[in-house]
Amino acid sequence: MRLMSIKEISMLLLGMVLIFALYYLRTNEQIFTATPAQSTNNESGQVDLMVATEPEQTTLPPAVLDQVEIPDWLGNKGDYELDNLTLEDLLELAQLAHEQGHDFFPENQNALVYLINAKAMGVEDPKIEELLTTIHAALYSEAELAIENYDATKLTALTARLKSIDENDNNITNYINQISIINTLERLTTEAEAYLLAGKLYEQDRKDAVNTTIKATNIDANYQPITTIKEQILLELQARALRAAQELDFLIAEQQIEIMRELDSSHDITMATIDELQSQKQNRFAYLDQQFYNAIQNINLARANDMIDALIALDIPPSQLNNYQQLLQKTQTYGPFDLAEEFNDLLANGNAGPTMVVLPTAEFYMGSQTGPKHQRPRHLVEIDYGFAVAKNEVTVADFRTFIETTGYTTTAELRNRAKIYDERTGRFKQKFNINWRHDYLGKYAEDYLPVIHVSWQDAKAYADWLAQSTGEPYRLISESEFEYVLADGENALYPWGDAEPVQVWGNFSGAKDKFKKSRIRWREGFKEYADGYWGPAPVGSFVANMLGLNDLSGNVMEWVDDCWHDSYIRAPGDGSAWVNRGCENRVIRGGSWGSANEEYQIHHRLKAATDFTDPRLGFRVAKTLSFK
Repeated sequence: MRLMSIKEISMLLLGMVLIFALYYLRTNEQIFTATPAQSTNNESGQVDLMVATEPEQTTLPPAVLDQVEIPDWLGNKGDYELDNLTLEDLLELAQLAHEQGHDFFPENQNALVYLINAKAMGVEDPKIEELLTTIHAALYSEAELAIENYDATKLTALTARLKSIDENDNNITNYINQISIINTLERLTTEAEAYLLAGKLYEQDRKDAVNTTIKATNIDANYQPITTIKEQILLELQARALRAAQELDFLIAEQQIEIMRELDSSHDITMATIDELQSQKQNRFAYLDQQFYNAIQNINLARANDMIDALIALDIPPSQLNNYQQLLQKTQTYGPFDLAEEFNDLLANGNAGPTMVVLPTAEFYMGSQTGPKHQRPRHLVEIDYGFAVAKNEVTVADFRTFIETTGYTTTAELRNRAKIYDERTGRFKQKFNINWRHDYLGKYAEDYLPVIHVSWQDAKAYADWLAQSTGEPYRLISESEFEYVLADGENALYPWGDAEPVQVWGNFSGAKDKFKKSRIRWREGFKEYADGYWGPAPVGSFVANMLGLNDLSGNVMEWVDDCWHDSYIRAPGDGSAWVNRGCENRVIRGGSWGSANEEYQIHHRLKAATDFTDPRLGFRVAKTLSFK
């Protein structure tokens, strides 16, 4: 038996391989589903292939993309050799592979392999170019489909085959870039899932699910796996925000909303969460607003302040918050009252007390730097508390209620005498059995006249009783308060200005006034003034000043709470009375129906012993309104 030569054995093996290859191409399924190239027939009967156009280059964000290496596809043929196949064999194998849809897959047994080897023989054959063009177009089509499906493995294989056809193909760079993007998206998705599973939703170092998802979204917002993760994160943030809102921690809720906005401000979950939070905040605002005004109405300032703190947590507009704060501050200062409001507190017997007027806080300069020593130095006084002053001087009727209720005995009653005006001589003289019940002539006084013949001790006793009877902080007015309400903020000589009065302002001593039908005149009164009264007038007979108070500068002089001091050195600057323990002399302010001209001046002040009485001297009360 003749042994086969090496050449014969080689040809036999090659034939067997060829037969196996043809059988494989006819029977084996595709590894990847190929999409045939689209074609149209032109008028000449030739096939025009729709070659893929160059894709638009993607501008990548500043994220680190994974590096990509395209494998040497043709260099990975293993032991499979085609060198001994003829051109006809290669074309036949290529055509058969093409008919089977194996244009470029599987490895080494596809039409592209055979065509490349056929072309390497250096023979120009139109069949090779025609089929190669068809496969080239199919590669473009499959590459675009792989990009659309985010299939980096297939796109890598397709790019390797394109590179084997023409390594200078302009599309290769873009496909490599797309592979890098897909790989990076897959990696970031894995990282985001791990962060989400570990509960690292949003961390200070930005190594978290949110920031990783943002990186991926910046690369491709349509990548479905990262879109799914983004929705999971948004749902978790939504749950946290709404839970915080239910617990009234709107600061935490807003922080979750801000993270959601950072992740995707226009997402339906984000928008729905914002709407729900706004609804809850609006409901909370309506509740706090109602509770605030209820607290203000009930003068529950601690609760009103708590409501403001809660409103601050809602982050309401500054102008609106300022309105609440101003109302709270006003209520802390004036309680339920408005400025210039008149009110009467009820006495223990159910009757109304004196009419009081609510006055504004103030800052003014007290005293006169050019006046006598006891009016100096001129100094700043700041009244930052709410207070009210009696609209009128205390009347005979007011004082009678006090006496009948308490059985109090006045200084004049203890002495059984007081001064009256002697209508025969025009002078003042002592007379027995004169007290608060009498007028300046010694006759019984009408109820509507200001009470006179009262000492500072009597005035203080009335104020203390008034405080006890009403349960409110009534007191004598302080000297600085008196100068403030007398001047009404004017820096002038008199309350009405610097000149002598022309129109009727109050019950002053005027040269044109006369006592009844006699010829008695005021020698030291205003030269061109007449008010029609000789002696005290009924309270409120004249126009009130700009603060709504009557008879501050005339009618009767008034006791104030302060002890007498020879100057204002070390005088308090907060509006309070300057009182020293055991002081024997107190201050008298304002002019009277029988005063000399200078006694009507704003800065004028007198001193008198606490038991001093006079038919030109009365008093009025004040009440502290501070509710802090």
